[in-house]
Amino acid sequence: MKFLLPVDFTEITNGLLRLVKALAQPHKASVTLLHVISPILYLPYPESFGMSVVDLELLSDMEKKKEEEATQKLKGLADFLKPVPANMVVDIGDPAEVILEKESSYDLLIMGSHRKGLIEKILVGSTAEKVARYTKRPLLVMKGKEVEDFKKVVVAHDLSKYAQEAFEFALKLLKPFKCHITILHVEETIELPVVAHVRDVISERYKEEKLKYLDSLKEKAQGDGFECDVKVVEGRSSAEALLEYLKDKTDIDLIVMGSRGLSTLQRVLLGSTSSEVLRKAQLPILIHRSLQ
Repeated sequence: MKFLLPVDFTEITNGLLRLVKALAQPHKASVTLLHVISPILYLPYPESFGMSVVDLELLSDMEKKKEEEATQKLKGLADFLKPVPANMVVDIGDPAEVILEKESSYDLLIMGSHRKGLIEKILVGSTAEKVARYTKRPLLVMKGKEVEDFKKVVVAHDLSKYAQEAFEFALKLLKPFKCHITILHVEETIELPVVAHVRDVISERYKEEKLKYLDSLKEKAQGDGFECDVKVVEGRSSAEALLEYLKDKTDIDLIVMGSRGLSTLQRVLLGSTSSEVLRKAQLPILIHRSLQ
């Protein structure tokens, strides 16, 4: 496997390195350490200030110096990851855009999420949120707590093919950890234009079929060596029910979700379950989106 790890040399970097090393070693994965430098803005002063225009060569030299400093820091991070093989890449641009440009070569993106104030979240959003919105690759975001081992994992499953792909990817990724997996399904009411007693019969049969399917997933996980249970909860929306279930459960090490992605307009008006959980849950989250 190949992991892409964007780093910004802030306080979350060390925790990310420990997480990546723990994941990479059992999978014999290689890691690419990526640092993105923001371009230096060229803002000439008005002529009335009596100051000359900044020499563009000076700006170029400043960017080269930043690249050299970043490369030296990445070498130190690569040494920490040994014996995991690590490549180093320094690029210039918007971090989210650079990550999305490079993601196709990797099996998993691993990022950290900074705590931000409400106004900053509304106006800007984090790099992790931007990547989660547009990525076509699995994305693991470490937030809320640092993890180096996975003991309790919640897989949100809505019976869609996207959730199933996320479930199967999680089994593959987490197999070395032999963790306890809870398959969580949110029960939603079926509104059918039929008489009451017929509707109740259909609804009950539908629930029975769902439980059979969820039990088959449990058996698959157990066959792969995991402890596993199934929980069904009710709620007005999947995101609301999932967040309510996760509330105060600080012993959970990872949330796993599938995502089909949304159009730009849908993102503005509605958002998605995975986006809402990523914003609000204070736990590490793995969002899997297929290449389709």
